[in-house]
Amino acid sequence: MSKELDKKLQTLPKPKLREETKDVLHQVIMEYNEGAVRVGWWPKVRSATLLTVSVLAIALFSFILFTGNEGEAPRSSAPEENYYENYVSYLESIEVYDQIDADKAYIGNNGALGKYHGQVLPGKHYANGMELQTDEEQPMGIHMHYKVTEETSAKGFEKEVFHVSNLPWTITFNATAYFTFFTNGDYVTFDIDYYGENRKYTITRSQMEDLYGRDVNEFAKDQTLWKQEVMEKTLQDEEKVQDFMEKIRVQKGE
Repeated sequence: MSKELDKKLQTLPKPKLREETKDVLHQVIMEYNEGAVRVGWWPKVRSATLLTVSVLAIALFSFILFTGNEGEAPRSSAPEENYYENYVSYLESIEVYDQIDADKAYIGNNGALGKYHGQVLPGKHYANGMELQTDEEQPMGIHMHYKVTEETSAKGFEKEVFHVSNLPWTITFNATAYFTFFTNGDYVTFDIDYYGENRKYTITRSQMEDLYGRDVNEFAKDQTLWKQEVMEKTLQDEEKVQDFMEKIRVQKGE
């Protein structure tokens, strides 16, 4: 037996046998004892007993390995995938805070922007580069590229972030995060190659602040405020999100 299996078996809880199982084991033992004094047909009884005990031993081993205490759900060594009630609950699970130092959170810092683009925000599995507009004579902003293909390690909601049913929430969430944690950006453009179909959406800081009715930089200092204003009052309000997305579409002439 390997050391890993030995350790695993040692950590498993002791099973509680059902009364029916105890009765079967008791009956086997009794038959074994009776057969010991019946020398004439002892070989046949011994073979049958050994076969029965072997079957019970295998069943008991399987019971211990795959089941905890009686009544518990089956065990599995495979890691469980995260379960989210809906797409908004998936977005709420994303850790947008404490990803970069405050003094590095500005448009022009490729490393800080790249971390959010390729490691933190929804769509990270499809991140396909970015461009920065830092010319002081032009509005300062960021251009984020995504390329959606079947060749991805993303699963569940992570795979469907740009699907039409999730797109308005993804765009709103990501834009909110960029304007919250990067103080000097005037706009963000999401350029999405969705299985060969090009989609482009540009959101300005003023549009974002109109949506929330406040300076979104306030969210960076207050995680509770983020939860209340972004997750609960906005992203959980489907009509509000769809209306915001419609304004963006009208602006770009869709």
